[in-house]
Amino acid sequence: MSYIHGIQQTVMPDDYLDICMPFGKVITYAASSTIHDRGSKNKGLSIVVAGDVKIGNYGLDGSYQITTILQRGDTFGEFTLYASLARTHHAQALTQSKILQIPEPAFRSLINQHPEISDFISRSLAIKLHAALERLDDIRRLPTYVQLAKLIYQSYLTTQSDVIPLRQSDYAERLGVTVLTAHKSLTKLYDLQLIEKRYGGIAITNVERLKNFLKDSSSLLPL
Repeated sequence: MSYIHGIQQTVMPDDYLDICMPFGKVITYAASSTIHDRGSKNKGLSIVVAGDVKIGNYGLDGSYQITTILQRGDTFGEFTLYASLARTHHAQALTQSKILQIPEPAFRSLINQHPEISDFISRSLAIKLHAALERLDDIRRLPTYVQLAKLIYQSYLTTQSDVIPLRQSDYAERLGVTVLTAHKSLTKLYDLQLIEKRYGGIAITNVERLKNFLKDSSSLLPL
């Protein structure tokens, strides 16, 4: 299901997190410290217990392109366990963060004893893949201002708040565009009266109108 129609759960609930805790070690990372680098082949599951984790990669020019920000209950490192693949992104603590690190042998014990954890992670991975494929389609088909509108609406679905505390530079990083392009896209959405300026961010003027705008602009049949 597309997030235009609702958001699927990929955050591990607290009762599942409690099950996982004895199988790993909680490590505290200071803000701006590296959790792992792209290309790392260290197998294990990482779960955010507290704080914010920035996931992204550096370009050839040294600029950082953010992919997402993870918070409590978000997991990463699954591909190292399920497919023996290297880590695809650089993970950095955005704020002081506590991460539950579960090495591969302990992870195998965890899912053998608690198959519901494996079921949750498999479903979460499917949802993440769905979102990644939809994002790739957005990049290929949609104007930047429509991509930005989808990002704003997704933020609303996640927080259930129509006030989104993101700056132009944040939008630029999330979309992989320049700050000038992000500014032009924001201006377009202002002109369409879908959003309005707020200190430190924006506010959705009418959630239902934004939702309908995305349905009309995306031009794909709903899933």
